[in-house]
Formats: sequence, C-alpha cells, structure tokens
Amino acid sequence: MTMNIKLQKTPKLLLLASLALMTSTVSCEKDDNGTPNPPTGSGKVALLNAVFGSDSVNFFVNTKKANSELLGYGDSLKYLDFTTGDATFELKDEDDKSVVEKTFKTEKDKRYSILVSNSKDGQTFELIQVTDDLTAPKTDKAKIRFIHLSPDAGKLNLVTGDTKLAENVSYKSASAFKEVDAKKTSFDIVDPDAKQTLLTVENLELVKGKIYTIWVAGLEETEDAKKELKAHIFINN
Repeated sequence: MTMNIKLQKTPKLLLLASLALMTSTVSCEKDDNGTPNPPTGSGKVALLNAVFGSDSVNFFVNTKKANSELLGYGDSLKYLDFTTGDATFELKDEDDKSVVEKTFKTEKDKRYSILVSNSKDGQTFELIQVTDDLTAPKTDKAKIRFIHLSPDAGKLNLVTGDTKLAENVSYKSASAFKEVDAKKTSFDIVDPDAKQTLLTVENLELVKGKIYTIWVAGLEETEDAKKELKAHIFINN
C-alpha cells in the first residue's frame, strides 16, 4: 500500500499514515490440527489508540492481556477473539496501573472496534465502542469509513474528488462503511464549517475486497509535534 499524508494547515509537515498491523491472540483451546478455536459465544474486537502525548499502554480484554508489545499513540491492534456478553476492556500503563476501564454489552459473532481517546488537555481518557460491519464489498470494490478522534476539531468530512464519503462526523464518532473503486485513491479530510482541507491522504492503494478505516487523532491547534493532527489507516480485514 502506497500513500502520503499531508497536513494542509502546515505544508512543511509530512504526515505518514500509521499502518500498525500487530497480531495478538487470546489463549483458547485448539482443534486437532493445532489451530486455536474461538471461545464459545465469541466475537472479535480491534483497538485504535488515539491517546496523544501519553506513555504506551497494554490492552486487556476480560482481564486477559491482548497485546504482545506496548501500544503507543497511533498504534492499532487487529481483531482478536473474546467472550461476549458484558465485556470489560481496560488500558494499563507499563507499571500495570489502570489508565481507563469500561464494560460494554457485546453480542456473539459481532465485530467491534474499541477507540481510545483523551481530552484536549490530555488528562481524561475514554473508551468508545463501535460496531463494525465487515460485509464483503462487491466485486472490484473496496470499503472505507472515517473515524473522528480529535478532541479540538469540529465536525469533519471525508471527501474524494467531488464525492463526500462521510459528512459532518463528530468527535468520537464513526461513519458507515462506503463502497469505493479498488484503485489508487486520494482522500481529503475537510472542516466543512471553515471549508478548509485539514489533511490529505494521497494515493492510498485500495485493494478489491479489502475494508479500510481512515481515522484522525491529535490536536488541530498545537505547537507540539507529538500532539499534532494526524491521519492513520487501519485495514479491517
């Protein structure tokens, strides 16, 4: 996949999309071929870490550690199996101190993303749950959605050419997946009120049958390079 991401407000900065494709498994029984079986009554959950200006963390699902390496700002965790029902998700720092914890209702065979965000001052942390529709796109198509995790940005649009794929997406919200042509495509992240392009994802190579999430995090107004607004790409399948 080839892409460049530009910050329109500060042209000198080149923002590279985060393509964290970390793989982790939760211990479970194996079949006769040695392949792990998901637990009975299971679903799948992914993680997007939008906590800027903070130390790396570990992710726990129903008290089980889900990642093999610490997760930093902009990192993501691919889907892993978990037992559904009232499922508890928690972040802990490297000293095993709880950062944030929340229980969500989950259903068997559903797919979810847990979004981790913090407030503009970086002091308050929050877990947000979204349900992921991973229905395969039509032949020669891909699917894409937009997630807004910037605490100081207003509502945002995701645009390609003259087409608005996501419109007026508010903070801590996700748009629905939309089908797009499977080809190299550029996307603009636009502030519709200011009529200003904040970021551009250039030449993202969309593969037929694949499902993508473009998500933004960080601060629109900051002089700290570690906290500035960035776009990231997550491949859902």
